[in-house]
Amino acid sequence: MRLYKNFIFYISAALVMIGCGSAIDVPPVIPGPIMLTSDVAQVRCDGTDAAVFTVTVTDENGNQQDVTRYAEIYEAKSKTAVENAVFTTKTEGEYLFYAVYGLSLSNEVAVMAVNDIPELPADPQESNTAFRHRMLLVQHTGATCANCPRMMQSLKTLSADEAYNGLYHHVASHSYNGGLDDAAYSEAARNLSMVYNTSGNYPMLTFNLTSTASGTDLAEIKAQIDQLKKDKADAGIAASAKISGKDILVNIEVKSAVANDYRVAAWVLEDGIYSIQSGMSESWHNIHDNALRYMAGASSQFSFVGEKVGRLAQGEKAQKMFVIPVEDNWVTDNCEILIFVTAADANGNYDIANCALCQLGETVSYDYK
Repeated sequence: MRLYKNFIFYISAALVMIGCGSAIDVPPVIPGPIMLTSDVAQVRCDGTDAAVFTVTVTDENGNQQDVTRYAEIYEAKSKTAVENAVFTTKTEGEYLFYAVYGLSLSNEVAVMAVNDIPELPADPQESNTAFRHRMLLVQHTGATCANCPRMMQSLKTLSADEAYNGLYHHVASHSYNGGLDDAAYSEAARNLSMVYNTSGNYPMLTFNLTSTASGTDLAEIKAQIDQLKKDKADAGIAASAKISGKDILVNIEVKSAVANDYRVAAWVLEDGIYSIQSGMSESWHNIHDNALRYMAGASSQFSFVGEKVGRLAQGEKAQKMFVIPVEDNWVTDNCEILIFVTAADANGNYDIANCALCQLGETVSYDYK
């Protein structure tokens, strides 16, 4: 192995300077799996909105090496090369891409190009960056969880308290017992619970995308909110959402109040789902609202912090578009879109900076203080 590496080193060194002192960039020899990724799953088909690709190879030590500049990326149907690893289009539809590095082929990556873009509301205060802050409460629950009505009662009482109901948005993540006999169960809820309810305790309430958790005691829930609430949010959200054919289109604009790296996500929630609740004592316990149906912007099965917006200076804006396929068991008249923006901390981890709710067929404007 050492002789092989030395041989490659000497060949590379010999080719560095050839004729007139010009350098030749020699692709590294990395014998491992090749992976193609895109920074977005959707683009607007306006010829300017772009998907940027990255090609990585896993080396012998298990590390990811970026070889994008040495790879060739192609659109699968037309076999057209993607120049500079950047894809734009003026034609609507789904596009599949793959990469070639050496003699290896990558996985395929899909990018959806859309034309029917929901129009964003006008910004009434362009120079303002003082946004009202809302945190995200995720209720880990299930219709066959006999203790979960206690959490339902606490959350209902909390929502009626004017001192608190404007400080958060609430998601009911039905994941208990694998969704057995639970019409509000979803794969999205299952995935979320695998990351944020690793203890398997039900009911549980988590705050933002952190491990901060609470039991059913209302005073404890309020204490957690008091600890996490902020006078102003680091970013604001404007959005519009509508149904187009068999898809939900969500157009989002993020405006930064604090310079940082941001990501954005959109979750489908559904109200009015009827499913008999174990341990119920009142009929309303059988009606489940804010049930998580789908998570757009999840970068993997275990990461839900959103798609990359990039680094924004104070007052700078960026847009992101999501195309969400409607599933047969959803009642879309009862659905709404929870949108949240996450910001990086000093360690590069992302947590909720702000969130908003947008009804289908409507818009939500920046919520200034």
